[in-house]
Amino acid sequence: MHNLIGVWRLVDITNKDKDGNILPPSYGPLKMGLITFTEHNRMMVVICDGREHLPEGMTQREYTSYAGTYRFDGTTLVTAVDCSTLTNPPRVGTDQVRPARFDGNRVILTAPPVEIDGIIQYRDLTWEKIA
Repeated sequence: MHNLIGVWRLVDITNKDKDGNILPPSYGPLKMGLITFTEHNRMMVVICDGREHLPEGMTQREYTSYAGTYRFDGTTLVTAVDCSTLTNPPRVGTDQVRPARFDGNRVILTAPPVEIDGIIQYRDLTWEKIA
């Protein structure tokens, strides 16, 4: 079984619509993120738009973070969130479920569908183990 314990950096986020068409990526073209899993079944993740300056007309930088206890059975990551920046809808008290698949020293976590700019989007987040 694959081991999640350690620190992983965000490599990419792929957004697709229901027909599989590629959409603009979440968190902009220079996204950055880290996710940490401890041997004590705690995790934390932070993701943000890493551009130095936002484009004209964009007033808010995309950012999210949450933490909690996790369990992993080799194919599905479940995090019981106990703190989060996201308040609408609230993430605290929820289980965040992410199917996982591995490719070498990378793990791809599939986020639940989310509506962005009126389009239901399906997102794969690729993480690379760095420590």
